[in-house]
Amino acid sequence: MPKSTDTLRELRLSGISATLETRVLQAQASQQPFLETFSMILQDELDRRQSRLLERRFQQSGLDERKTLSDFDWSFNPKVPRQACFELHTLKFVADSDNALLIGKPGTGKSHVAKAIAYNATLQGMKVRYVESDTVFAGYAVETRADQDRLLKAIYWCDGGLCLFAKRLEKGRFAWPRADGGVVALTTAQLSLLLEGFDWRQPVEAVRPRSAL
Repeated sequence: MPKSTDTLRELRLSGISATLETRVLQAQASQQPFLETFSMILQDELDRRQSRLLERRFQQSGLDERKTLSDFDWSFNPKVPRQACFELHTLKFVADSDNALLIGKPGTGKSHVAKAIAYNATLQGMKVRYVESDTVFAGYAVETRADQDRLLKAIYWCDGGLCLFAKRLEKGRFAWPRADGGVVALTTAQLSLLLEGFDWRQPVEAVRPRSAL
C-alpha cells in the first residue's frame, strides 16, 4: 500500500502508517467488522502520539533515567520515610501548589526518590525540569585565576530569603582577605571597601578640608 503510506505520512499519521497493513490482514483473517477495525486503527494513532509525547517530555525534563519507587531498595536505608515518599509520588503537593524539600546526607536515596517523583510527573502530563545542584552552582564558577580575582560573589540573607550578590571589576582585582580556619572576619568598613574594589588592607586617607562652603 505505497500510495496509502505516502498519504498517511503527508498527514503525519505515523501511528496508522505503522500498523495499517497488520490491521488490514487481521480484519481479513477474522472477518472483523469495519467499525471495529477502524477503531483499532485510530487507537494505534493515539497510542503512538501519546508515546511520542511522553518521550518528548522525558527528554525535555533533564532526567537521565526512568526511576520508580517500585525499584527502590527500602532496606538499604530503613530511615527513609516510605509513606511520605509515596504521598509525594501522588503529586498532590503539586495540585495544592505546595513545595517538597528532601533533606539528607549524600547516598541516602534522595536522588532516587526525587527522580521517581519527577518521572511520574512526566507520565501525568506535567512539564518537569530536573537539575542537579552541583550543575546549578557550577554555572557560578569561574575558570581562570584572573577571573577569580576580578569577580566577587556573595550569598546573603535578606527578607526571609537568600540573595546572590555579584560584581565584576573592569580593571584591577579584589583584595581577598585570608581565611583563618575557613572563617573571614571583616569590619563593616572593610567589607564596604572590598565590595567597592579598594584595597581594604591599605585604605587611602583623604585630606580633610579646612573649611567648607
